[in-house]
Amino acid sequence: MVRCGMSRHHKTTKEGSLIVNMIAGKAEIGKFFFRYGFQKLLSSVPQRRLGDMLIGLALKGNQSRTTDFAELGQCCRTTYGYFLSTGKWDEAKVSEKQRQEEFQTVSQLAAECGTPIYLSIDDTVVEKKKPSSKAKHPMEGTGWHYSHLERKQVFGYQIFGAHINTGNTALCYELRRCCPKNGSKIDTSVQLLDNLPETNVPIIALMDSWYTCQRLWDKVMEKGLTMIGALKSNRILYPNGKRCPASKYAASLPNGQYHLVKVGGHEYWVHRYEGTLNGIGHAAVLLSYPKNSFKNELALRLFLCSDTDFSDEKILSHYTRRWKIEVMFKQHKMYLGLKSFMVRSAKAIDRLLVLLTLAHFFFLSLSAFRVPLSTGIHLFRELLCIF
Repeated sequence: MVRCGMSRHHKTTKEGSLIVNMIAGKAEIGKFFFRYGFQKLLSSVPQRRLGDMLIGLALKGNQSRTTDFAELGQCCRTTYGYFLSTGKWDEAKVSEKQRQEEFQTVSQLAAECGTPIYLSIDDTVVEKKKPSSKAKHPMEGTGWHYSHLERKQVFGYQIFGAHINTGNTALCYELRRCCPKNGSKIDTSVQLLDNLPETNVPIIALMDSWYTCQRLWDKVMEKGLTMIGALKSNRILYPNGKRCPASKYAASLPNGQYHLVKVGGHEYWVHRYEGTLNGIGHAAVLLSYPKNSFKNELALRLFLCSDTDFSDEKILSHYTRRWKIEVMFKQHKMYLGLKSFMVRSAKAIDRLLVLLTLAHFFFLSLSAFRVPLSTGIHLFRELLCIF
């Protein structure tokens, strides 16, 4: 519905109480494309479509459905579906440019603040309730994946993610659908590290126990980065040259071999092991228990660090930054529709993931990358909306 006396670029939502200033929104998006060089990669039509979709993500949120984009855009629902599935634009180049600009931005901020760059890698599962064999119009590329949240196999997509942060700035670096064509999660991680731009700022790669393996260790060492990752409690250590599972080694240590370490208001009993692991060279491994769960086998946590000069407190403090990637996945599911998208073709889904990463970059750019994603979205809504 268009209100009387207003241009067609001012639209209302279904409730009729909100007027959307499309001109102001598209002008801001145009500045963003120009500032970071995206206009060189996109012709006018892809820029318009992406602009409509960024506005739709900001106002509708939580869906990422083509009907949401059409509600506020100038085109019908099928136009946006066609744009994602068969439209003529190079999403790989757009993604590469976004990663370059984000990395440069974070590098500059890290250099100014004297802080390292934290690069976190992880994955999440996007569940789709109806298996493709039962769907009238099945989604491509779906499969059964283990969900850590549900603690069981669920049907849907596994999404690999990378996150970079420094100081108060946190950005989604990459989202990619896990599939045989793209290789395993480890293949994707190695490729990501291979393609990291050069920087003089120290980079700390953070990962959970599913990624702390020999291939990633070797790549991190080759790139001159620091790895801090979790380990499973059955990981084999070699104290005094004897082969021993970490959980058994932790339980056999006398209480005097542990000391208290305070991190972020919490205290942990920690024992430090330095030596080799299977497939991994000399490293520091922290065996830790929460203060109130000392020697509780279920509470044991292990953390590996490739830099043995780091203190125990420093290793644990750095590892707490890994939690930001979990927050990123949650935000994308809550605000950008990562959980509820309904495009069907594999290519459209891959392009949608590029759009969501670009949207994260755009919304945070409105505040010079100093606020969380939710705040960046609200800032753009304030620019768009006249109540």
